[in-house]
Amino acid sequence: MCGRYYTDDRILSETEKLCGGNYSLNLPEGDVYPSQEALILYLVQGKMTASVLKWGYPAPDGKKVIFNARAESVREKPMFRADYENRRCVIPAVRFYEWKQNGIGKKEKYDFFAPEEILFMAGIYHKDPAQSYFTILTREAEGCMLGIHNRMPVLLHRNDIELWLENRQAAGKILNGHFPELEREKSREEGFVQMSLFQDL
Repeated sequence: MCGRYYTDDRILSETEKLCGGNYSLNLPEGDVYPSQEALILYLVQGKMTASVLKWGYPAPDGKKVIFNARAESVREKPMFRADYENRRCVIPAVRFYEWKQNGIGKKEKYDFFAPEEILFMAGIYHKDPAQSYFTILTREAEGCMLGIHNRMPVLLHRNDIELWLENRQAAGKILNGHFPELEREKSREEGFVQMSLFQDL
């Protein structure tokens, strides 16, 4: 899954390269949590653009948010189906985090990243007059995620970004493709307060 990730000024610089323009967005830097606003990339009339949306779909009970959606079922679930078909997006990050139970009542935190590279996570978004929002797609863990958590974000190679955004048929293949190679390191931060939020749906 992906329940927290990190951004810094490199994200805005990368956004300007990809979108071909300058952006004066109120971009949060540092750790990004569900329910916060964060930057996404998406298409408007065939042109890549950027916006800051809330992370997490409202849950049916109205009290929680759904911040991850499973890639295996996103095309079938009524909550996500139309947005997958028409409103795919990319969420840039410097790194994301995951926690592993250490067997003594605490969780060990790990950082996952691609050295010298920006990570591009696949997502979908929803447009609403009151507030627009997005969620990050997850898949079964592979590579250095194994042994830490059974889910991980769907990661895009840079040259797959436009295909993911504009071509529904290609997007389906990307969901089942190979992801960019990651590295991991154990963080010094110990423990983790579990958020009362939905994680995967």
